Amino acid sequence: MGFIFFSPFGYKSVIVKFLCNNCQNEVDSEDIYIPHPNLQAERNSDSYNENDGYAVCDNCNKEYDIYVHAGFSDGYVEVFGVDDENIYIESLADEDDIELDNYINEHYNAIVNSQFYIYQFENEINNLKKLNDIDLKNSELQEILYRQIYSGAITCLEDYLSTTLIQNITEDDAVFKRFVVNYKPFQDMKFTLNELYDKVDTIHKTVKEELVKIVYHNLHIVRPIYETTLGIKFPDIGDMMKAISTRHDMVHRNGKDKKGIKITLTKEDVSKVIDKVYNFANIVENELEMSQKEF
Repeated sequence: MGFIFFSPFGYKSVIVKFLCNNCQNEVDSEDIYIPHPNLQAERNSDSYNENDGYAVCDNCNKEYDIYVHAGFSDGYVEVFGVDDENIYIESLADEDDIELDNYINEHYNAIVNSQFYIYQFENEINNLKKLNDIDLKNSELQEILYRQIYSGAITCLEDYLSTTLIQNITEDDAVFKRFVVNYKPFQDMKFTLNELYDKVDTIHKTVKEELVKIVYHNLHIVRPIYETTLGIKFPDIGDMMKAISTRHDMVHRNGKDKKGIKITLTKEDVSKVIDKVYNFANIVENELEMSQKEF
């Protein structure tokens, strides 16, 4: 079973695209309604509601069950029998244009106006290390703390990747153009010649919406964007995707894996994921410096 994260805020439904694991044909799901979070939940992990959908491969007629989850902080889609890297969000249907525009503008402007974000990232990493050194003298509370720090490390990486990409695209017209030319969802867009001027006039708004809509811990989606837009070699994502999957289980399955087995974290486990996140971002930062020198 594979999964992919998305931002559900302001959207009412989702269409999921993936590769059939039987014949490798592209499959599109039906339009699946995004459920509202459980607003009475006290914890984020308990806030997720689920709605189910389906898809049928047009080539081999294989049927797939699809589940859409939405909570306080994010949403995710599960497709049974399909690998993570073969799942994409095809489209999201707007629920409230005004509310969505306000959300996108606030989120985008906060990222664009963020100064010295690499130092903020390093500061957050150091704070997580300090938290990991705290001994609460209570095994149950210590376990909760470890889970929060582990999740926080992944959030730091997501914030770094989103801020880095958006600021580079915003500040450099050449980078902006490379994103527009190479971003896969844009390549699938079709419009007539008499719509050309309208599309040109709204291109910055469209790019802004797409950049905010990306969930940056979907590394298999982020990697080709970084490589084609920023011209760098993205780090290997294998180990980091395992850490993100563990974080997914802790946040969305209340600390249990897909088989229902409880995930137990140690101080060493948390320390390792903090180092992985720092090293991953450091590789990206070094690649960017070398790329900028070449350009």
